[in-house]
Amino acid sequence: MQYVKSEAKDWAREFYKGLECIIMPSFTPEELALDEKGIRHDVRELIKHGCFSIALMTEAGTTVEEDRLMLQWCVEEADGRVGVNLPLRYRSLKENIEMARFAEEAGCDSVLLRYPPNFHPGSPQDIYEYTRAICEGINLAVVLFPSSKNMFPFPGGIPPPLLKKMAEIENVVAMKAGITDYTWMDECFRLFGDKILISYPHDDAWAIFIRNYGMQWSGSGLFHVFQTPDDLRELRLFNSIQEGKMDEAMELHWKMDPWRKTFQQIHTETYRTGGLYHFQSWKYAEELIGMTGGEMREPKLTLFPRDQERIRQAMLASGLKLVKGADNEDHSI
Repeated sequence: MQYVKSEAKDWAREFYKGLECIIMPSFTPEELALDEKGIRHDVRELIKHGCFSIALMTEAGTTVEEDRLMLQWCVEEADGRVGVNLPLRYRSLKENIEMARFAEEAGCDSVLLRYPPNFHPGSPQDIYEYTRAICEGINLAVVLFPSSKNMFPFPGGIPPPLLKKMAEIENVVAMKAGITDYTWMDECFRLFGDKILISYPHDDAWAIFIRNYGMQWSGSGLFHVFQTPDDLRELRLFNSIQEGKMDEAMELHWKMDPWRKTFQQIHTETYRTGGLYHFQSWKYAEELIGMTGGEMREPKLTLFPRDQERIRQAMLASGLKLVKGADNEDHSI
């Protein structure tokens, strides 16, 4: 670890700058076994994308043992060049604490605190006690993740005053907002934006949250599929807004809009109607920019040829130079 627990907040203010990307598991073609070579390749690719950290995707059909393996490979391959974050998506409080301690021993920089689907708090205080138990059980920096997936029956899901109380915990350093309610977001920034680093993980509203609230990081997200290692446009967009270069930022924003709109449409069609992310479509987009790609495990949504073409054309229309399955003509508008 690069810090002691009592200094986690100070460490994070210097470390959490820019973009944190997601790394998806890769599987072998025939057996769908965890693909070490493919995962290590993707770590190297993500480093080229200029992110400050990578967060493992732990909700795509992997076992606890496989998550441990993937975590070790990511830490080894990153070799300190980027941080590594483990999302805690496990079924029990005990198992989440055990995995967080494993992450600390393996060399992770932080963990993302999630609430399992079988966690049904009777009051907001129950959420606080669950959160505090994990934070007190580990030394790692903790990123909060209030999410619409949980659908807790309280104002905003997790009320901002409760999150303010969580933000005062010693090793809580940041928050990824998984609730797209701008009034809720504004209250979070107002109540505890000076205590921890709040992130909105989508580029469609960066101009709002960077300019008005001083947001210094965004993640974890699939930012890399909107750029290539030779054209770090998503990172440039974030940095341009931070630097107040709004004409440059808006030119980038609108150039990327065809692919952004298509990505959002696919997300809406699957997650909001069926509660599933279309991981296979994400994997296909990664493959088009030179990452491992390949098949995901069940349960998954089918990526039909028509949807592959829809994704490919949207990426081309945004001016991306694709590695696979593209004529690479300039279709930008």
